[in-house]
Amino acid sequence: MDRPLRPQTLPGNLRPGDRPGIARPDRPGIGDRPGIGDRPGIGDLPGIGNRPGFNRPGWNGRPINIGDINLGNNNIINNRPGWVNIDNDRLNNIGNRWQNQIGDLRDWGTRYPNRLGYWNGWADGVRSGWRHWHHHGWFGPDWWQGHQHPWCGWHYGYGFNTRPWGYWWTYPAYGALVNWFTWRAPAQVWSEPVYYDYGQGGNVVYQDNSVYVAGQQVATEEEFAESAMDLATVEPPASEAEAEAAEWMSLGTFAISSGEQDVDPSRSIQLAVNKQGVISGTLFNSQTDAAQSVQGQVDRNTQRVAFRIGDSEDIVVETGIYNLTQQEAPVLVHFGTDTTENWLLVRLEQPENE
Repeated sequence: MDRPLRPQTLPGNLRPGDRPGIARPDRPGIGDRPGIGDRPGIGDLPGIGNRPGFNRPGWNGRPINIGDINLGNNNIINNRPGWVNIDNDRLNNIGNRWQNQIGDLRDWGTRYPNRLGYWNGWADGVRSGWRHWHHHGWFGPDWWQGHQHPWCGWHYGYGFNTRPWGYWWTYPAYGALVNWFTWRAPAQVWSEPVYYDYGQGGNVVYQDNSVYVAGQQVATEEEFAESAMDLATVEPPASEAEAEAAEWMSLGTFAISSGEQDVDPSRSIQLAVNKQGVISGTLFNSQTDAAQSVQGQVDRNTQRVAFRIGDSEDIVVETGIYNLTQQEAPVLVHFGTDTTENWLLVRLEQPENE
């Protein structure tokens, strides 16, 4: 499963593979299959994120001792890779064109239920085929002891001293998330959730070496990948005290499916966001039993999220912050400027009490 045209070992076996039909986000006909668009129970369910059982008594109060698991910082993830040559003028132009399309991205699931049905059908395949549902203790106190890895400068692990380990499996409703941030952001961007849907029939589409958001050309393919990596590359905190003072909101834990046939994925990811919009997390590969740090950022002008993984200077993942409050989250994975693929994050339930 080496990456096309550039064989290498990617973090956590994060490799795209060559399975038919999953390699490009602009496949014709995707999302338009009959019979998958009108399933009941998909979309914005009332009370999502606040279901009973998220705070089961006795199962999530055990503390995590970060002194035993913090192995120092991964500094590579803070440095902009050499292949990212985009300048601020082009970044601003992309941002302005993108922000002008925000209105056409709202209420996406109501207007295009077949698209939510497509992602839900993919996720149902994972929910049926995944063989790790008894993931006792994943990302819990004992788990961290056995999966030590270099943290990023910004790491939600500093919050382990103030939150029980079960907290990091929970996730917010959109309104709580909007009120979480302390930044100044355009009200017209955040007044309603924006759902990012990748591929033909979606609202972020690749065509003729350009990327279109809600029908508006915003960038070339190369510029789009570079802008994602630029967003995902975050300056480290000025000191460890600043990192320790950050407050983190959990976005939950997901299985990572790299294609519709990948129904038993070995990779999972836990994510959190701080009040300044920095994304932190951990990627775990159950096949290799290896963990990697995740770090990135939310764009306050578009609700776009981009994050990097481990010490890779090529891979950057993007989605929308609202996507990460849902049961399944479409994501776009960039492998440098050469290859882009549609993947899906499928939300996992918290482990049972051990």
